[in-house]
Amino acid sequence: MRRILLPFVLACAVAGLVTASTTVRTPTPAEAAPQLLTAPAAVDIQTPALTVEPSATASVSAPPSVSAPPVSAHTTLTSAPPAVTRKPEQPQAQTRNEGEQLPLPYSGSAGQVITVVAASRTATTATLNAWTRIEGGWRRDLGPVTANIGSMGVGQASETTSRTPAGVHSLTEAFGIAANNGTKLPYFQVDDSDWWVSDSASPAYNTHVRCEPGACTFNEKAGEHLLAAGSVYNHAVVINYNRSPVQPGAGSAFFLHVSNGKATAGCVSVPSAQLDAIMRWLDPAQHPVINIG
Repeated sequence: MRRILLPFVLACAVAGLVTASTTVRTPTPAEAAPQLLTAPAAVDIQTPALTVEPSATASVSAPPSVSAPPVSAHTTLTSAPPAVTRKPEQPQAQTRNEGEQLPLPYSGSAGQVITVVAASRTATTATLNAWTRIEGGWRRDLGPVTANIGSMGVGQASETTSRTPAGVHSLTEAFGIAANNGTKLPYFQVDDSDWWVSDSASPAYNTHVRCEPGACTFNEKAGEHLLAAGSVYNHAVVINYNRSPVQPGAGSAFFLHVSNGKATAGCVSVPSAQLDAIMRWLDPAQHPVINIG
C-alpha cells in the first residue's frame, strides 16, 4: 500500500510544482489588467507634476506674455495723441507762411514798405527794414540796418528844425551824383545845375529845380545845391514829405541817402551798399512807402 501511494504523492507534488511554475510565468488576465491601469496612473501623476512645479511657471514667464498685449495697447494709445496733435500743426504752418506784422502801424495799400523805427523820439539812430506784402502779412526782404536820422530825433519836422518827419511817405523818384545804381524808380543824375528849393517864400518850395548857380529865381542860400552836398548824395531816394500839397515852412529836402556816420539834418541815411540794395529792391509798381516812427 505505501509503495502505491508514494509514487502517487510524488506525481502529485511534481504536478503541483509544474502548476505553480506555470502560474508564475504566465500572467492571468487579472494580472495584466493592473499593469494597464498602472501605466495611466503614472501619466496622471506626471501631468500634475508639470502643472504644480512653480519653477516651470517662472521659466515660461506666462504673466509677462499675458500682460504684453495691454502694454502694446497702451503704446498705441500713447502714440495716437501725437497723430492727433499733428493735425493742428497745419494751420500753424499756414500762419508762419502768412508772414510777419510790421513794427509800425500801417493801413495803406502799398506792396512795399520801408520801416524806420527809433528807440525814442530823441534818438538819432533807428532800425531800418524793407518789407514786401504777402498773403496775410509782410515778408522782410532787407534789414535790419542801422540808419542815421535827424539830430533832433523823430517827430514833427519843419524848416527850422533838424527832425526826421514821422509818418508814412511815398517814394516815387531817385537821384544821385553817380550813375543809376540799378533802381527802377525814375532817376536823374545830378550836375551843377540841380537844386532842391528850401526857400519857403518861393513857389518852387520843396521841389527839384534846374538853374545855373547865381541865376536862380529863389534864394539860393536857402536852397540845397545837390552837387555841393558831396558823396552823401552819390545816390538818394526822395522822401515825399510835404510835397502834395506843399505847406511853406513845414520842411523840405528829405531824402534816404548815403550815410557819413553822423546824425542828419532830418534825412534818413544808411551805408552805401545797403542803400544800393534798397534802391534796386524798390519797385514803382508796388507803390513803395517809407514809414517812420
